[in-house]
Amino acid sequence: SDTPEFRYTVLNVADGENAGIMDASRFLTDGAPAHWDVYFAVDDVDRALETAAKLGGSMVLPAESTPYGRIAEAADSTGAHFKLRADC
Repeated sequence: SDTPEFRYTVLNVADGENAGIMDASRFLTDGAPAHWDVYFAVDDVDRALETAAKLGGSMVLPAESTPYGRIAEAADSTGAHFKLRADC
């Protein structure tokens, strides 16, 4: 997509989308630095959040169904954030 409201590009490889980059300047709070989000593909986002919690991590943003699949954000036991995604 390349509209003023949503600028996003994906890298497609034979097995599907493998990377994406988005201009998030409209979504970030004032002064927020540029950053990367890492997404891990899982079979079940809710179950993966439970497993992360059992292993000392935590849920940052609960799972939600989006047009791009079911997505959540978690943190590992050291506080590093990552995203989880599963096809709906």
